[in-house]
Amino acid sequence: MVFAAPTFGQIDDQENIALETWLASRKLDSLLLEQLESRLESTTNASSRKEIAGRLAMLYGEKLLSADEDSQPMLKRTRELISLYPGFETGQLRVAMLHARYLDSEKGFLDGIREGAGFEAQEDLESDLETLYGDLSNALSALMRQSEELQAASQLNRDRRPLEAQRQLVEAEAIHCQFLAGWSSYFLAMLRENERTELLEQSELRFREFLQLDQRTVLSDYDSRWFDFSSAWHVRAISGLAAVALARGDESQATYLYKLIEANAVTQESREAVIRFRFLAHCYSRQYKEAANAVRDRKAIAAMSQAGKVRLWATVADAAKGTSNSKELRQMALVGLTRETAGERLVREYELGPNEEANSFESCWVAGYVQFWKSDNGEKEAKEKARKLLEAAITFTTTQQPTPDASDVSRCRYLLAWLKLKDNDEESAMGVFAEVAETLAATDPRLASESAWLATKTAIRRGGRDPNRINDAWNMLERFVRSWPDSPHIATASFEKLKIELRSMPPRDAIQRLKVISPADENHGEALLETAVQSYRLWQSRTEDAELLDGLQSACHDVASSQSTSAGQKLRANFLMIDVLLRSGEFDNDELGNLMQRSNSILKQVADRTSATAELLYYRVQIGQRNGDAEAVVNAATELAEIGKGTRFELPALIQIAQHQDSNLTGENSDAIRLQAAIETYERLSNVLGQSEQQLKASANARVAFARLGELQQIAGQSAESERVFLILGEYFPGNAKYLRNLAVARSNSDQAAAKEIWQRLAAGSEAGSELWFESKWQLAKILGKTDRASATKLLQQTMQLGGEVPEQWKQAYESSLQEFRTDEVQ
Repeated sequence: MVFAAPTFGQIDDQENIALETWLASRKLDSLLLEQLESRLESTTNASSRKEIAGRLAMLYGEKLLSADEDSQPMLKRTRELISLYPGFETGQLRVAMLHARYLDSEKGFLDGIREGAGFEAQEDLESDLETLYGDLSNALSALMRQSEELQAASQLNRDRRPLEAQRQLVEAEAIHCQFLAGWSSYFLAMLRENERTELLEQSELRFREFLQLDQRTVLSDYDSRWFDFSSAWHVRAISGLAAVALARGDESQATYLYKLIEANAVTQESREAVIRFRFLAHCYSRQYKEAANAVRDRKAIAAMSQAGKVRLWATVADAAKGTSNSKELRQMALVGLTRETAGERLVREYELGPNEEANSFESCWVAGYVQFWKSDNGEKEAKEKARKLLEAAITFTTTQQPTPDASDVSRCRYLLAWLKLKDNDEESAMGVFAEVAETLAATDPRLASESAWLATKTAIRRGGRDPNRINDAWNMLERFVRSWPDSPHIATASFEKLKIELRSMPPRDAIQRLKVISPADENHGEALLETAVQSYRLWQSRTEDAELLDGLQSACHDVASSQSTSAGQKLRANFLMIDVLLRSGEFDNDELGNLMQRSNSILKQVADRTSATAELLYYRVQIGQRNGDAEAVVNAATELAEIGKGTRFELPALIQIAQHQDSNLTGENSDAIRLQAAIETYERLSNVLGQSEQQLKASANARVAFARLGELQQIAGQSAESERVFLILGEYFPGNAKYLRNLAVARSNSDQAAAKEIWQRLAAGSEAGSELWFESKWQLAKILGKTDRASATKLLQQTMQLGGEVPEQWKQAYESSLQEFRTDEVQ
């Protein structure tokens, strides 16, 4: 027998029973089977072995009935068990084994029609189905005889109930055989064209027997009262009768049966399966054109649940492999899966298929979503691929004929909006999300609602950073609550409205308003955190007030200890207390260390860690500053600059790094590697602060960073780059002598005439005797000396006479230049 090896060590029966009960309660069937098989192998007691074998027989039967199981290994194990204990081969187990064989044959049939099985494979499949049908017929006859015997015996027995209950079980197994025989005969009919008529008649007969229908009554005479639509088996048998009708070319009878299911099936899954049943029935008959038409009913498919749609398109994808119509069916399946954002299944189907060129809206959109899903699941390089493919898809919307479906175009733009949001292009993303919500409102309300919420959420985030945008956030929330009352985000939206209202209230009033929110309210956790935020506002008004500090600490403790709050909310409350300690006069390193350690632990439970990690690093920078630990500051800032890219913490990190790098530079003789590193930091810093005219005129920090970038480029010999910087600054600030001076230095290597003109302006406009005046005259003389040494010499001499007491630095520079001019003249 191929059973698991015995367990080492002695375990008593009580412990085994406890373990098996626990495995059964957790539905760990595979482990339970291994445990029982191990006990059967190691137990010597005949009675115990028989009891274990009985339990295994029941479990094997259940497993054999599951379509998710690989039936061959389970069949082998079952046969081995029966060879040891023939008494356990009950009718129920025999039918379960037949069911497993049927599932194998069905899979073989589907593989055969998809992949075009060769003659030998088809011959083997026909033989298996024929044998299976014969075994099912024999089992059915035996079960019916057993049922008759039980009925006769019950007539002679005073207490009929036990025998009647047994008879009902036997009849249930017989009905099961009828169902399997119906499908087995149908599949055999699809393989044997010359016997099709007879085999289809057998199939219909078995389905009628299963459904307890009269053999002579026309199927269209039956109404819904004859069928049990609450049973998935009955629904599948009715679809079997419809498939038989389609195979005979009787479209009207098939349509009637499918409509019966659609109109009367109790479960939504059964109703939604009709399109799939019809599609498969055409595939079984190799009518692929008709199969494709069966899944073109966009209106009917739109009414299905998302799970139903995904199952349908997954079925189409499976059927498309290897068929003569595979390209069209495959494209329909991939587009359908993309519409339903079935990422994992889509990626699997897309990668298994041929590498098609992205030469249409649909192919670019599908390929773009595949890359988008990969990016969302950790493949960093997939993000840019997704962007290019999705943007390419949009370009086809103006050139492709026929024009792509408008709803699909909106779904494509939805994905692009997500990419914009990830790149912190919030304004553009918000606009696209809002447009997508409006476009999809009628055709895909689920995605439209989600898109509307993303637009609203983005507006809330922007309003939180910029008070001037708070009205926009309020208006978006009002519109969302009014337009999408059934959205799962409606409670959150309502609470966000409350938070905006609280901003205009005194903190004490806001806290009282929040206290009325019940622990049963789904926003209770958010209310606790908002109470802590309002307590922080209140404390900020009087930081020396011990009572207010106690209130804040109590509010933060409520967040930390409540079961209503998430890990992210607990972390936010922790950050408030860290900020309080850093702002307080008394710096308690121990308490701060405990808070940082606790924050690190909570951080592991937060779903979106990037922003939270960045904020924690920001506090590490501040702690390092308070402790005077320059190395800790720069290490934390360097890590923060990478992790916090695009967040509000990137700027303070870059400022710390820039200050550190400046302190390590030693003028024009700076180490080239350090100098280049500083240039790269200032490039980032300047980009974050802004380089537009509006940004530079509004922010002194932006001007300083941009000018420092140009100065460092000058030192590094990057004259062209430095010239670009000071050209921009000179254009926006035409009267600034410092910017003109640096522009002149940069141009000295590329345009002597332009540099000369600037030095002349600076010499004329600067105060006599000033540092800039001496430098401008000297630089001007150096340029003149290349063509007119006499004039250059005269200029330097006059400057020294008019400048009064010449600073030693310039006295040496001037005398050196004069000596150079005299030497050149002699030569």
